[in-house]
Amino acid sequence: MLQTIEGMVDEKGMLRILDPIELPKMRRVIITILNEEPSEEAVNLVLRSQKIIALEQQHAQGYANHPSKKDEFTEWESEHVWGES
Repeated sequence: MLQTIEGMVDEKGMLRILDPIELPKMRRVIITILNEEPSEEAVNLVLRSQKIIALEQQHAQGYANHPSKKDEFTEWESEHVWGES
């Protein structure tokens, strides 16, 4: 299976992929570096993606460090309005 994925490589050689990808397992890659600078839109997309990933990792770590207690949310169950089925 071959896929073409757009990304950017900075001056330090750090590769940043523009869109998240999911693979069934680790894969080998071949990278072709084009002789052109990325568009401003692509740079902004990478920066937004990095911020989202950092926030998701921060949230996951917070939940891992402070998991909810068994009955923490049951107090409000009677307040929920689930509508008709």
